[in-house]
Amino acid sequence: MNIIQINTIDKKGGAAMVAYSLQQELGKRGHTISMFVGRKYSEESNIKLLNDMRSISGKVRRKLAYWLANDIDVFSSDHILKTPEFKNADIVHCHNLHSNYFNLGTLEKMSRLKPVVWTFHDMWPITAHCGHAFNGKINKNGFFTCPALNIPPAIAWHNEKYLENKKTKIYKNSNFHIVTPSKWLAEKVGQSILKNKPISIIYNGINTNAFSPLPKEQCRKELNLPLNKKIILSVIKKQDDQWKGWAFVVETAEQFKNNKDIVFINIGRITSNKNNLLGLPPISEEGVLKKYYSATDILLYPSIADNCPLVVLEAMACGLPIVSFNTGGIPELIEHKANGYIAKHKDTDDLKNGIEYLLNLSNQESEQMRQHSIKKIKNGFTTEKTTNEYIELYNHIL
Repeated sequence: MNIIQINTIDKKGGAAMVAYSLQQELGKRGHTISMFVGRKYSEESNIKLLNDMRSISGKVRRKLAYWLANDIDVFSSDHILKTPEFKNADIVHCHNLHSNYFNLGTLEKMSRLKPVVWTFHDMWPITAHCGHAFNGKINKNGFFTCPALNIPPAIAWHNEKYLENKKTKIYKNSNFHIVTPSKWLAEKVGQSILKNKPISIIYNGINTNAFSPLPKEQCRKELNLPLNKKIILSVIKKQDDQWKGWAFVVETAEQFKNNKDIVFINIGRITSNKNNLLGLPPISEEGVLKKYYSATDILLYPSIADNCPLVVLEAMACGLPIVSFNTGGIPELIEHKANGYIAKHKDTDDLKNGIEYLLNLSNQESEQMRQHSIKKIKNGFTTEKTTNEYIELYNHIL
């Protein structure tokens, strides 16, 4: 098959890595794959810029779209329809279409010419502008309410009515098959303006050759981590504050400040070693991340808006138990007290309860939990399995 993928970025962030890994696996199986993006970080020749978000004109475009409060149709992206990649494609696979590089009207035109699959990595397609509606209610028009203007992709003023009307018109005149990586998001879509579109659930997958358990003591020595302490890991970048719950990490660490046997480490933001919380810069090397997942005792993942996060899958593949909120699709990955602890939403005290529960398990109980996670990933959340399910969907649509 000839398959063309479209996404905001090619190789940074969860949605990008899902699309990139799918592209790599499809290529290994002999399919012809190309990709159009708004930001390109890789060197692959089959990945091309649709509208360069990092160029001077791209920066102007982003600012203009923000002040016009319009991430849908300010600029054209119809030139993709004239490319050899699009003309030769059997399937067009869209991922994130927001962030000022893609005109949503192009989706309508594409769907008249080619079969389209659209994987939803967040709630943007069923809101006016935001990637997550959090606890936003659904309106009569089938869109979830964005709680604030500054929730990415942010807009400068209340232009929701125009954006919702525009999306409604485009959706009405477009044919596409929706994929969600969680039952949670599928249920949200089922309540929305898109409830009558065909939909499939295909979970994200990871490379289990890259993420698998290593000996804990060996990893601690290599990473220069203390051998005689319990280590709680989190992976939160500064730009993800609105989603991933950094404040809850700080509050939780504060609750353990008098326990000298517990230390917290966060990968993704450099912070001073305040009491028991150490901040490290972002780490992209899979081999190094694998060592941190293997060296630590718990992943603290207090996300307040999520779908099927790769960090959780990677940690599970390395046998690391996880404490998280009851957020989005996360309970589909973490089974309460089976391979982690699901805390009450935004309840720091319950995060503390979860950490204490996991740390107090016997060695046998901890090992059972580790093996449960590893087995769950191998059986249901590998790149190979995800790719198989997408190929099956492509063939079904064709």
